[in-house]
Amino acid sequence: MSKLGKAVMSLFLDKQARSALENARQSAKAAPQAHAPPQSGTSRESSQAEIKAQLDAKIAEVENRPAGGASPTRQDLINAARRVHAAKQEVLSDLSEEQRLKLQVLAMKAMMPGKPDGHSH
Repeated sequence: MSKLGKAVMSLFLDKQARSALENARQSAKAAPQAHAPPQSGTSRESSQAEIKAQLDAKIAEVENRPAGGASPTRQDLINAARRVHAAKQEVLSDLSEEQRLKLQVLAMKAMMPGKPDGHSH
């Protein structure tokens, strides 16, 4: 797999999912006869039924996964982020509408490319 593919995978999959995908690829390479066309129609139908059963089982496993399935470290980070977000929301809820608008304009000016101080010379 290319470096770009691995980088993209690291963005969307956790370590366990990446390992499972890599193991599946390794087993697919190790068993090329699984990709060979079947000799009879019944064996093809049975292999398709097996594949469908495996897919259904995997879908059921993913759907029934507990919500807190993240690693303890990741779950701690998520909880900390939620606490920080809640604290910041409390501060913003105390502002008047005018103060909120001024803060929004200030933030937009800070995010705009160009002069960092916002003054014309």
